[in-house]
Amino acid sequence: MNAVKAGIETAKEAHDNKTVEKKLEKAADPNVKPSERVDAQFEAGKAACKAAEHHAKADHHQAKHIAD
Repeated sequence: MNAVKAGIETAKEAHDNKTVEKKLEKAADPNVKPSERVDAQFEAGKAACKAAEHHAKADHHQAKHIAD
């Protein structure tokens, strides 16, 4: 069961990393309003934090799976 949980967390991490890339592209686009660029930068930071949390959870579940 822990292996499945680790896989799910890894998938969530990958999804959040894609979100970070999209938001950073929007934040760097000069054709977008400045307020939207700031919002995109903030959302990219939140998504990066969530990706780091998912990575930690995946490592934890993987370690539990190996220990069992």
